[in-house]
Amino acid sequence: MKRQNGFRRGFTLIELLACQPKPWRRQARAAFTLIELLVVIAIIGLLAAIIFSSLKGAMNAAKNARTMSQIQALDGAIKRYYAEYGKMPAPGTGYNGDKTKENTVFTGADQAKIIEILVNSSNMDDPNANPRQIAFVDLDPKSFNVKTLEEMLSKLDGGKPYPDPWWDGEETTMDDYAYGILMDFDFNGIIEGTDVGNIRAPVGVYSLGNPEKGYTMETTPYRTW
Repeated sequence: MKRQNGFRRGFTLIELLACQPKPWRRQARAAFTLIELLVVIAIIGLLAAIIFSSLKGAMNAAKNARTMSQIQALDGAIKRYYAEYGKMPAPGTGYNGDKTKENTVFTGADQAKIIEILVNSSNMDDPNANPRQIAFVDLDPKSFNVKTLEEMLSKLDGGKPYPDPWWDGEETTMDDYAYGILMDFDFNGIIEGTDVGNIRAPVGVYSLGNPEKGYTMETTPYRTW
């Protein structure tokens, strides 16, 4: 605006434009549209599926590692027993020295008797099976879904076998998830006549692993031979 005689004659164009009232801002939307809600739900579902798949994969990998560790520990324990006593920790008499018994797969209650010998349980049927009272393997009671050693030994005494990490925790299914054990009873380094043929090892321990895979004794990757 130009001044004349101390008074303004009018506004310039720039000043007039600057004085124009600002348009009202649009009010914030109060809610999402149905399509937007569906998109959000779909994204959440996708992220949940990805997270669940990742967690399941990690859990399976942990079970795989634990299974392999446990079958190696059992295999080593039986070999140490043989080195100590010159025989296998059979669940009864009539096995050691009998080649025809090598096709026997010990699971269920018979496997539990073998484990009792290896952990030096006071409940074993024949104390002479481990006269030097040596614990050839240490087991975690949590593997039996219990907290204490006494509870674990009680499970074994009741015929409950040592289950693999894939066990669902139900007592009625323990036999289905039990580690299988085979032994060389004529001590020539070969377990003969098994369902998978001759095993060139003094001991064979296996797990059927993840039940979703449908493994058999022949196809399972969880074995020590």
